[in-house]
Amino acid sequence: EEGEMDLDFSRVVENADEEMFEMEAELDYENVESHTLVEKDEDGTPIRSQAVYVDEHTCVGCTMCATVAQSTFFMHPEYGRARVFRQWGDDDETVAIAIDTCPVDCIHYVPYEELERLEVERRGQNINFKARLVSQGEGG
Repeated sequence: EEGEMDLDFSRVVENADEEMFEMEAELDYENVESHTLVEKDEDGTPIRSQAVYVDEHTCVGCTMCATVAQSTFFMHPEYGRARVFRQWGDDDETVAIAIDTCPVDCIHYVPYEELERLEVERRGQNINFKARLVSQGEGG
């Protein structure tokens, strides 16, 4: 009977992993605003008051944060700059290490309300993608 319970539990874990993989596959990384995915309590208040934001105008596209904390940051393919797609997708220590690796200090902790404002203001921004540090294959 204990073996059956272990098998049932492993199926639950496997199904949860598959569901998370499918959700991530459907996530539109280029256009997602991380404040829309922040977990909230029953009152609609974010469960964490602090969030992470990348100032994409300062970012040089070094890829360090996205390499260290792959479940929090990604490199925007059009702009070549880092962006947060999931607040606290990685554990606190990993996010802190990713922030510390930034050579231009463009990743900041901000209150949720400021994160929402910054991400909304970012819509339609124009970033000079040719000014980034990492060429990512453009122009040779």
